[in-house]
Amino acid sequence: MLPEAQRDFTELIQRQAGLWYRVALRIVLDHAAAQDCVQDASIKIWANWNRFRGEAQRSTWAYRFVVNEALSAKRRARPEASADPSELSGVPDSPYFEADAVLKALYAAVAELPEQQRLVFQFRYFDELPYAEIAHILGTSQGGLKANYHHAVAKIKKTMVGLNLDLHSES
Repeated sequence: MLPEAQRDFTELIQRQAGLWYRVALRIVLDHAAAQDCVQDASIKIWANWNRFRGEAQRSTWAYRFVVNEALSAKRRARPEASADPSELSGVPDSPYFEADAVLKALYAAVAELPEQQRLVFQFRYFDELPYAEIAHILGTSQGGLKANYHHAVAKIKKTMVGLNLDLHSES
């Protein structure tokens, strides 16, 4: 490879590795597995570096490798090996509500969504990605993504309301 390509690859990894890890973690729900996914995806990104066609930003193109690697890892994993999504929280409580209880409920509600809705919700809500970029990552239409996001939000709201969390109780 040319030194310029190697420099560009290194810069991409430095800018995106943290984001890639968080995305992989939300899919596989295991820290070690998420690290493995990012590493494996990085190798595949480098191996395919010259195949980039420029249809999207290179970061979006690379993001798709991470998502595909995480989804493959999740499918290969045994169900009993996956962690409880609530273990990924750890937010400080406020005087108005227990943040960990709310996050635990949110992560549990997200984990119950069908895969496509869960991915769209995570990319849009947690990563704040625009629909156009999510469409490139998942290889689908923006209209379908918007519908999936809307359904995901409705299901999560229903679950959260059904839990009847007392968000204003004193600790």
